[in-house]
Amino acid sequence: MKSFSFLNRKGGTGKTSISVTCAIELARQGHKTVLIDCDPQGNSSSWLARNFKYELADVLTGKVSVQEAIVPSIMENLSIIPTFAINGSLQSFAAGTRNYYVFIDSVFPSLSEFEYVVFDTSPAFGDFEKSIANSADVIVPVLKLDQFSADGFQTLIENLDTTTKEIRCHDLLDKISFVILNQQDKRMKFQSLFAENFMKNFDDTQFLTIPTDTAFVKAQILKRCIQDKSITARKETLDSISKIAGEMTK
Repeated sequence: MKSFSFLNRKGGTGKTSISVTCAIELARQGHKTVLIDCDPQGNSSSWLARNFKYELADVLTGKVSVQEAIVPSIMENLSIIPTFAINGSLQSFAAGTRNYYVFIDSVFPSLSEFEYVVFDTSPAFGDFEKSIANSADVIVPVLKLDQFSADGFQTLIENLDTTTKEIRCHDLLDKISFVILNQQDKRMKFQSLFAENFMKNFDDTQFLTIPTDTAFVKAQILKRCIQDKSITARKETLDSISKIAGEMTK
C-alpha cells in the first residue's frame, strides 16, 4: 500500500480537484484506491459519495471501525472515508489532536486491501495536518501559478522542516517527489515566465503541470469524473492527469 497526501496551507490551489481526479485515475487503471477526506469542508465527500452514515472523525475517535466508515464512490475500484462537512465533527477533532500517528495506528492497518491511499487535506498545517504528512509515503504540494501560492509553498517547506525536528520523524521534505502546478494557461506569457523563474529555485524538484480547464467545475457540479466523456475535458488535461498517475504508480 502506498499513500499520498496532497498539501498546501493556502486555499484555492485545487487540492481537492486534483487529489480526487488522481484517485479516480488510479481506480480507472484498475488499482484499488481509497480517498480519505481530511478537509472539514467535506468537498471531496460531496463530490464522490452518495450517502454515508459515518465520517472520518468517527473512526479517529474510535466510535466506529474503518470498515464501517468506508463507502463506495462514483467510480469502480475507488472507495472513500468521508467527512460530513459543516455538520461534522472533524474540525473539532483536528483542533484537539496531537497524535501524529493516528492514521498509522488506527486507520492504515484496516486498509491492507487497497493499493493506494489518497489524502485530501484542508488549507492548514496544524497538528492534524502534521499527522497526515507523517503518515503519507509521498507529499504532493499543489500550487497555482501565482505569487501567493509560491509563498504558500515556501511556507509549507519551512513547516515540513520544522515538523520533522518537532516530532522527530523521517525527513518530511524527502517525501516530496513531485509538485503539481495547477491551472496553467499557456496564453498568459507572464504566467510562463513566473513558472520558469519559480522552478529555477528548486532544481532538484520535478514539476508537473495541469492546464486551466472548466471540466473540473462541471464534474463537481454533476458529481462525475472529468474522465467521463460527457464532461468533455481537454485532452491536455487528461494527459496531465494520466502522467501524474504514472508518477504515483512508479
